[in-house]
Amino acid sequence: MKETTERTALGEAILKHWREHCPQMVRDLEEQDRLEQAVFETQTRTGDLLYELVSVKKMDYHAAWELAREEWALPRSGKESEKEGENKTENNS
Repeated sequence: MKETTERTALGEAILKHWREHCPQMVRDLEEQDRLEQAVFETQTRTGDLLYELVSVKKMDYHAAWELAREEWALPRSGKESEKEGENKTENNS
């Protein structure tokens, strides 16, 4: 039985960004039937991070939003690929 999760406006924004900027990742998640789970987990982590930064660490909301947005704008797999590309460039110099 699948767990039901509610996608928020944040989840919609995350999915829209992923579809535009990470289409292969979205296709892979869809093939694995994990897209909804990934969006839900990311929206939850983003909300938790915003709470931590704004409420606990007393950071300005807009600055906290920018940091939190960076977390989901480039998902972990995208960040790893980006770092691999940087390492290759540095090694070839």
